[in-house]
Amino acid sequence: MAKFTSCKICKSAIKLVNQTYHLVECDKCGLIFSENIFSQEEFVEVYNALYNGTDSSYQRHSKDEFEKLKSGHVQIGKNRSELVNRIIINNTNCKSVLEIGSGIGLVGSYVKLKAPLMVYKGIELDTEAYLKSKVLGLDTFNGDFQIISKFDETFDVIMLWEVIEHLQDLNLFLELAYSKLNKGGKILLSTPNYNKIHNYPDRKKDKLYQNEPPIHLNFFTKKNIKTVFKMKGFYSIEVREKKFPYVEKNIIQFIKSSVKALLGKYNGPTLYLVAEK
Repeated sequence: MAKFTSCKICKSAIKLVNQTYHLVECDKCGLIFSENIFSQEEFVEVYNALYNGTDSSYQRHSKDEFEKLKSGHVQIGKNRSELVNRIIINNTNCKSVLEIGSGIGLVGSYVKLKAPLMVYKGIELDTEAYLKSKVLGLDTFNGDFQIISKFDETFDVIMLWEVIEHLQDLNLFLELAYSKLNKGGKILLSTPNYNKIHNYPDRKKDKLYQNEPPIHLNFFTKKNIKTVFKMKGFYSIEVREKKFPYVEKNIIQFIKSSVKALLGKYNGPTLYLVAEK
């Protein structure tokens, strides 16, 4: 298998930080990413199994979500809705939105419900998820993010929800996204927080607390994601953590994490970023 020999963003030296999953960290920008380079065919196979496999939790979640959307029930969560409302819905300067990894159309449906005149386009790699989004009447395209290079128009906002961690060619994505944003346009995204591993000091060696490659390929902290976006020309970069933990089966661990969060000693599970061109 082909491997990265230098940082995928800044070409600086890299060092191995997770032997089990072959993760490396850049000495300069701090990006943590999979050393292994996977093929497009491998990605399609992996995501097909995740979203369309009979026993897949992704598939069950997607199916339930789609049924709710068809019935007109659109709910995208507190943190996400706050950002979408502030940056898109209630922003008079925002007229157009592009979503990368638009899935079955959850956030797209929310945007069109709240702002019917908003120009919205979505891109989704998984074919079945894409077809569901078309049933919902959304203007979506089936393929990876490189499709945006064929778009003539530019956008006021480009958003990605739990997607940037999946992009192997992160450098190309950031360059294309920058080129497709209007001046003053913004990228809006969420991604898992790599530093949540520090909430578990007794963790097993190399445990990630998120999906390993080839599902997740890039691993972000508040510091390295801000550095990466600054390197690619973005400014006014706002990064914050989800303050409290998600509810989990281990109630004792959930309570412990919640107490740590109240004391300001908890690494939130999700990062939210807004960056301007």
